[in-house]
Amino acid sequence: EVAVIGLGKSGVAASRLLRREGMRVYASDSGSSDLVREGAKGLRADGADADVGSHDLERIARASLVVASPGVPPEAPPLRRAHEARVPVVSEIEVALRALPEAKVIAVTGTNGKTTTTALVGQLLRAIGLDAIDAGNIGTPLAAIAMERRPPRWIALELSSFQLHDTPGIAPTVGVLTNLAPDHLDRYATVEEYYADKKLIFRNARTISKWVVNGDDRAAIDLAREAVGVQKRFSLKNPDADATYDRAHDTLVVGGLPLLPRRELNLFGDHNVANALAASLAVMIADKGNATPEARARIADGLRTFHALKHRLEIAGESNGVMWINDSKATNVAAARRALAAYTDPHVYLVLGGSLKGEDFAPL
Repeated sequence: EVAVIGLGKSGVAASRLLRREGMRVYASDSGSSDLVREGAKGLRADGADADVGSHDLERIARASLVVASPGVPPEAPPLRRAHEARVPVVSEIEVALRALPEAKVIAVTGTNGKTTTTALVGQLLRAIGLDAIDAGNIGTPLAAIAMERRPPRWIALELSSFQLHDTPGIAPTVGVLTNLAPDHLDRYATVEEYYADKKLIFRNARTISKWVVNGDDRAAIDLAREAVGVQKRFSLKNPDADATYDRAHDTLVVGGLPLLPRRELNLFGDHNVANALAASLAVMIADKGNATPEARARIADGLRTFHALKHRLEIAGESNGVMWINDSKATNVAAARRALAAYTDPHVYLVLGGSLKGEDFAPL
């Protein structure tokens, strides 16, 4: 029997996939919201056992495998009991990857820019005519993709540090590290522990592996330094990088060739130029057919038609000559600084709130 901890979207998707594969499933969640209850009801209809509001710790200890939802911290009682009983703990991503052996995955991790970069990768793959979908931490569980009758060949996969912690089988076609900054210090004891989970994207690196790393981020460069395979870098500063921003000519340059004028990229801020460079470079190196002149032209078109995602420097409206920007996904100091740096107008007013996560606010 497999125990699934957490009945959010990823937990329900993992449970359904396991049931499809003929596994007995026990799923549980300490919460009892309407969403959790609805998920449990659906799983029971699929033949799984499901507890709402509690966990059967001894049943979890007898499981052959435990699947942990990313929101469940390692010290939570069900995961602690699983570790005590030496039951392997994996993520929903791991379960899904095992069911998608033929998929070509461009995996994106980092502290900030993950979701935008992942969405850009998906858009650019589709722009050049490939069957591709966005999944993972971006919102669609990978297990739900694995449940499709004909899963797409290409997957743009966003991976959080929590997901990487329990995904021992990750071996992407291309791995992207957007940047590193302190985050989630309410869950990690130190920044080093947080970075160590990010480093797990390289855990199965081989000579054929391909990596895209932020060449302007010393912490990212250091983290990837020992990763086996081919490393490419994107940069806003270094003209010799594999993908760079030629500020003098206001042009995004990839592989030594102009790709797109900056003015045609409909995104605020240099950080989004970096995201576009990272995504373009990752798509081009993923397959030799992705960097032909025709493919580059389609990638440029894909960048032109991409618009800001919800809650990420999203124009929320305008009133009395004041533009309101929704950037509520900037949930750490580094992300908020990048958002503010996107504007040269001195009349910027910041409305700031949310949960403290152990960070120093002095840089902000």
